[in-house]
Amino acid sequence: MTTWIFQCNPDHYDIDGLLASETRDILFAANQQASLMRPDDTVYIWRSQGKQKTVAGIVAKGHLLDTASIRPDSEPGKLFWVDETLANSNEPRVRLRIDDVANKREVIHRAWMITDPILSDLTILKMANMSNYVVEGVHLDRIGDLWERTGVSWSRAESIAALRAYHQTYGGSLSQKPGSPVADTASLIGRAVKGVYNKVLNFRHIDPRDVREGFSGAGAVDRKVWDEFYEPLTKEIDAEALEREFLRLWRSSTAKLSNAPTSSDQPSTYRPGPPPQGGDYFVTHTAHEHWFVYILELNNKKALKVGMSHEPKNRLRHYNHTIMPELTGLKWTLAFTHRFDDADHALSVEQVVLQSFAKHQLPSNGEILMGVDAISVQLAIINALN
Repeated sequence: MTTWIFQCNPDHYDIDGLLASETRDILFAANQQASLMRPDDTVYIWRSQGKQKTVAGIVAKGHLLDTASIRPDSEPGKLFWVDETLANSNEPRVRLRIDDVANKREVIHRAWMITDPILSDLTILKMANMSNYVVEGVHLDRIGDLWERTGVSWSRAESIAALRAYHQTYGGSLSQKPGSPVADTASLIGRAVKGVYNKVLNFRHIDPRDVREGFSGAGAVDRKVWDEFYEPLTKEIDAEALEREFLRLWRSSTAKLSNAPTSSDQPSTYRPGPPPQGGDYFVTHTAHEHWFVYILELNNKKALKVGMSHEPKNRLRHYNHTIMPELTGLKWTLAFTHRFDDADHALSVEQVVLQSFAKHQLPSNGEILMGVDAISVQLAIINALN
């Protein structure tokens, strides 16, 4: 069977009036690929924006009752044509039964799809002048997930995934672009990217550490999840416990994430935001062949980032993603790396260097240095090797 998107223009047909009525069997224009239409094919009904600038997107779901043929509209739904002559003309049409109607909260917005990591190349977004579109592959799966979950209360598992995205982005800027923690999480759990973005800001609103306002509106489930993983004494999220529970709940689905952790991975030790205080936490390093102490430099030369990682280029990509260079005009570059065979040695050198530039540390992130040049830090790394 084939799955379709059928597009309806509210300037020509009162789709909102139809969906508000008890009429459920209608004849729909079959202008494209009509020969493929078969009984029981699934159909998502797409309302275009029209002159009234209504919210465009998927508003209903149904299935076909017959094959396409040339005929006038003789079904009860003909009453909703704005121009009666369009109902009476002989046109290719197919009989459709509407099974489910989205309420205002359940509509899948076109605006969401334009920036969605999976749906952004959907045919209807590129060629909006047709009536009938075949939906296949990852597009079909993504639309199915969004139809099932949009407007539905968040589960504990979904809230935990959003808290993980919040922890990954804590202390930095939020992005909804493909590849960001927010977008990856949305793809994983079947929620709109905008929905995950809002949920992350709900957690920011709950978080007593973050002075930025965030969004109010966190539900009881979100607050319970926050209390489950936030440690008031250390003022930290229990990252290891959060990651374990995330993997327990979502391991079978993490292949959807481009940066999905493997069974041997440990939670990220990167902690943007306030610099760690002694005794607050401990770090367990995973086994890798090499580790690096690295320097990232902003292209305006006003800030450096000193850190350690087994993949400094990944850290570079993460930081460039966080500051949103397309908006700020700023970009990090990888200024220097020094390779270590031992994680503890790399950590020791990193800490010595950061301590030596303590007066230059950014209060909100102890790995960011202001007012110092990359050459001076590079020399400090070399000196710390001894």
